[in-house]
Amino acid sequence: MNLNKRQEYLDLGNALPNQYYHLKFDNHCYWRIALDNTLFAKWSDVIPAPAYRNISEDQLDYAIHLLKSYQKDEQLLIEHNRISLIYRGKK
Repeated sequence: MNLNKRQEYLDLGNALPNQYYHLKFDNHCYWRIALDNTLFAKWSDVIPAPAYRNISEDQLDYAIHLLKSYQKDEQLLIEHNRISLIYRGKK
């Protein structure tokens, strides 16, 4: 797996809390949202942790795409969080 992609995935998740401080999400929340919406399920029901080491290259690419999309589109982030919580039985 491409180490640069792994680092990009980690960097994006670490940057988003600073952008959306008002949402009070920690970095792992953004990773959860992107992963759940990449795998169409609670990610930990599909792959073992740590996710970024155990997802396929295509799945990592899509998770990075989603994290980048969240930087530009807060409404998409909110909608994907809602979907993630449904996958987790929390809504």
